[in-house]
Amino acid sequence: MKLILCIVCLVAIVSVVNCSRLSENQRIAQWKETYVTWPYKFHDESEGWTALMAAREVEIMQIKESSERWENWLQFIQGQMVYTFTPIGFKLIQMPDTVFKPLHAAMLLGLENWDGLRTEGKIPVIHGPDSKMHDVPQLLRDAQKILLPLHEEWAGMKLKPTSIYGIRMYRNGSSLSMHNDKVYTHVVSSILHLGHEYDNDDEPWPIEIEGHDGKLYQVNLEPGQMLFYESARCLHGRRSMFKGKYYAGLFNHYQPVSRDTWNYKVDDIINAIPPHWSKGAVMTPGAPVAGCAITTASRRCENHPVWDGDGTYDSPDL
Repeated sequence: MKLILCIVCLVAIVSVVNCSRLSENQRIAQWKETYVTWPYKFHDESEGWTALMAAREVEIMQIKESSERWENWLQFIQGQMVYTFTPIGFKLIQMPDTVFKPLHAAMLLGLENWDGLRTEGKIPVIHGPDSKMHDVPQLLRDAQKILLPLHEEWAGMKLKPTSIYGIRMYRNGSSLSMHNDKVYTHVVSSILHLGHEYDNDDEPWPIEIEGHDGKLYQVNLEPGQMLFYESARCLHGRRSMFKGKYYAGLFNHYQPVSRDTWNYKVDDIINAIPPHWSKGAVMTPGAPVAGCAITTASRRCENHPVWDGDGTYDSPDL
């Protein structure tokens, strides 16, 4: 009897969740009432950003596979819908020694136990071999607490921690699709770089990030540096393949305390996608999606699978 009740409750919960999301016809009807026309101006933007978004839409509509195009539209709309807090969207600073030194020491211990480190498993935006993970939860909690006021000063608002993870060690052949982070929780963030070993120091592995001015920047982090970035807004990734043994760091996320400042949900983004998103798209059952990323020709990373037009995907040789 208890098992039957559990199953009934589970079915009821799933039914409520499924019913809460609009059908496509309902979504389009709501869009026409809310947004009326396209392109829609969510905020005042720089000329560079506006031009970049116009060009991006053209590229997205050239993606033929419907699942991949839909994922691109989600990223595309999120980047336009959310607020900005800083002039350009990112800033490089030196990590406080109280944060860097214990984390760097932990990284070195992890490297000594390389073969014993766990693998992270598949992450949709990471391509190539699974990353190694060295778990140091107390050090992460300490770092997030110390760094909170620095993030609040940069963003100009009160923040609360949402997540921090690492020490992630990317491996040879890794790349990272260009993406925006989780819209609700990953708002004001930082990448803390602890160390790396390149095959050739003249071939670094930069993070690429789009600024509010519409320009694409490349930032080469050195050990002990951290990069503030508006992670739900600024598209970022590492399109080139990493060439080396390891690239180690951790990822630190906060959200605004005030719901008046930030209360975006995934459904807000879904419901803002205009009706013409699917024009000319081809539905391919079982086809991989973009993986929560922008996969247009100008932003696709080196080893991202590419749909060849006949319903199959080709993965570049590593």
